[in-house]
Amino acid sequence: MGAIVSNDVQNCFFYILLCIFSILFYFFFLKKPKVHYDLPPSPPSLPIIGHLHHLLSLFIHKSLQKLSSKYGPLLYLRVFNVPIVLVSSSSIAYEIFTAQDDNVSTRDLPTNEGSLFFGSFGFVTAPYREHWKFMKKLIVTKLLGPQALKKSQSVRAEELERFYLNLFDKAMKNESVDIAKEVMKLINNTICKMIIGRSCSEENGEAEKVRDLVDKSDALGKKFFFAAILRKPLKKIGISLFKKELMDVSRKFDE
Repeated sequence: MGAIVSNDVQNCFFYILLCIFSILFYFFFLKKPKVHYDLPPSPPSLPIIGHLHHLLSLFIHKSLQKLSSKYGPLLYLRVFNVPIVLVSSSSIAYEIFTAQDDNVSTRDLPTNEGSLFFGSFGFVTAPYREHWKFMKKLIVTKLLGPQALKKSQSVRAEELERFYLNLFDKAMKNESVDIAKEVMKLINNTICKMIIGRSCSEENGEAEKVRDLVDKSDALGKKFFFAAILRKPLKKIGISLFKKELMDVSRKFDE
């Protein structure tokens, strides 16, 4: 008799938990917003994942081409809670990036104030406003413009010569060479010298620190899409993705 009562209590507790999790799951993942937008045509979607099943292919461009051929040149897709507009018509794309430029240029990416990538003073992920326009103009004119490239020509030539001499020296000593590492060193030294006027020194380990930070930045960059997908549901329950990692990399770059 006692065993039967215990099983009934366990089953009741299990069903209560199941109901609670079902309600939370509905409100966090399935409940649709009250605001309705006039969206472009959309292929059939699945709950939670949206149109992800249409994109699971080794050649995603072929999947997108099939969707546009079947449903039209302007489509609305959704991957989890990330909205995507698929445009396969040159005339529509031209109109979007001219007449509707302000409406499509702002990226709704995950933000963590004060971090290297997503802070309010960032450039790549900054909203399409005056700060972004100013930074773009500054980079184009001061870093990538014809005059800037002409001034830095001697820097690039010097670092390239150092790169060749290093390879020649290792060849004369019959030593193996990690080309990827040497090319990365060439790029880092060139950029550092163009920006701060000196190469990343190997003597005090600065180059190694820079490479380590670049590797960590690249690893975080690969998590951006995952963070963009899950940040809204997790934000509702107080979870912030990758905030600690972002702040650590940002602090090390400042140092």
